[in-house]
Amino acid sequence: MEQYDGGIVSQLGLGASFISIFGSLYIYFVNEDQSLGIFVGLWAPTLILISREIDKMLGWMSK
Repeated sequence: MEQYDGGIVSQLGLGASFISIFGSLYIYFVNEDQSLGIFVGLWAPTLILISREIDKMLGWMSK
């Protein structure tokens, strides 16, 4: 079985998740909007998973 090493879509999703994490920390502590900070931070794992799945689908379609 071939190991998946990720592609450009996965890298974009990882970058977006980092932005989500740091944005949520900023919102939570600087803007003091705790609910919005938590909401923004919850998107990080979703962005990673969706980008990996899209990347895998693009890889399967090109074969």
